[in-house]
Amino acid sequence: MKQPVIARSRRPSPVLICKKCLKRWAGGDKIRGRLKHVKQRGAERKTSRLVSVNCFGICPRRAVVLASGRSLEGDEYMLVSRPRQVEGALERLLPSA
Repeated sequence: MKQPVIARSRRPSPVLICKKCLKRWAGGDKIRGRLKHVKQRGAERKTSRLVSVNCFGICPRRAVVLASGRSLEGDEYMLVSRPRQVEGALERLLPSA
């Protein structure tokens, strides 16, 4: 029986964003805008993909849930409630290059 092929990405691991949190919370649009701004600013180097996913099951009242492959290994999630917290959350979610 053949073994599966392992492929490695050339860019950093994706950042997973709960789309239910973004839609439900009024401040979600500001956080989405800040995420896009940070992504555009990093255009000169390879940046992570921002991937909207279904509910993580945490459902905070006034925050958006972010995660990455690295944080999910440790069963950790980032709860971002203000746009200025986005950069700090991304620094913790993504391994330093």
